[in-house]
Amino acid sequence: MKHIRHRADDMVAVEHAIDSFFERSIVHAADIDSSYERLWRTLHELIRSGGKRLRPRMTLLAYDAFGGKDSMSILPVAVAQELLHFSLLIHDDIIDRDYLRYGTSNIAGSYKAVYREHTASDDDMTHYAHSAAMLGGDLMLSAAHRMVASSQLSDSDKIIAQDFLAHSIFEVAGGELLDTELSFMPYREGDALKVARYKTVGYSFVNPLLAGATLAGINENQARALRDYAIALGVAFQLVDDLLGVFGDESSTGKSTSSDIREGKMTYIVERAIKEMDTDQRKVFDTWFGNHTASDDGVAAVQSLLEVTGAKQATVDLVAEYVSAAHEAIDRMELDAVAAHEFVKLVKKVTERTK
Repeated sequence: MKHIRHRADDMVAVEHAIDSFFERSIVHAADIDSSYERLWRTLHELIRSGGKRLRPRMTLLAYDAFGGKDSMSILPVAVAQELLHFSLLIHDDIIDRDYLRYGTSNIAGSYKAVYREHTASDDDMTHYAHSAAMLGGDLMLSAAHRMVASSQLSDSDKIIAQDFLAHSIFEVAGGELLDTELSFMPYREGDALKVARYKTVGYSFVNPLLAGATLAGINENQARALRDYAIALGVAFQLVDDLLGVFGDESSTGKSTSSDIREGKMTYIVERAIKEMDTDQRKVFDTWFGNHTASDDGVAAVQSLLEVTGAKQATVDLVAEYVSAAHEAIDRMELDAVAAHEFVKLVKKVTERTK
């Protein structure tokens, strides 16, 4: 295996490609109508407001680590991973009725402000704001495919990249549906980890890594090890995300620490807590969890239950187990020491975070 290059230039190229795409799209949107131009400008402003560009980083890392010769040739594939991610965030915020992203108004939140003076009621304002956001998310989904289709890759490599995108969308739709239904349908033990696997792990880790590695020419044994690594890392990421969603610092995460509780989001930490609650604790929990009008004190009561039942610590311990599994998979990837170290660093970056 060849050594991994310094990635700073690659990420500058990713940002430039994202900005160039939006700038072109804004010009074309303005030809249709100023309101359409506004949507594209709002999308551009939000994607520039935050995000770690983790998915394009992984695509480029895997391509280099497994023998890729020209990472700039797959830059559109890496950027497509970010546009897909952006699309799914927009749609997820609509489903979760969240109006913040990256510490600022998301697309629906921005359009609530735009539409407030033009609508007759708060319900109308919210409906139309969600409609604009839904269209924006759809545009980003299309943009991800467009990015690959307009690349300089061979036709066969374009098909490979498009297949990974399609598989990502197929899995995440199933995971998102399960996640939505967990708020009101009968719960089955293990559903939370199933949601993590299909809502997050596939499109955020497995497919970005395997897309880059496959285009580089990875062999079957390496691909199995890389998939195991990606799944372990992805589940650990989601567990950390769930912890931050309840116990994180809102100023760092840019997201509310009460919305998951008010929405009744069934995560692994919640599953563990419910199993350990006594009757009185369960009454308190049922009063506030999934209650859209829960008071701050009610939210705090649920947060306390997640700790005193040991669920928070159990989740932290499970993260450590998945981290160990990811490290074991690295040993099976047949990488040189420098490349292997990059994958170790990725584990640390993903699991030891505050946002």
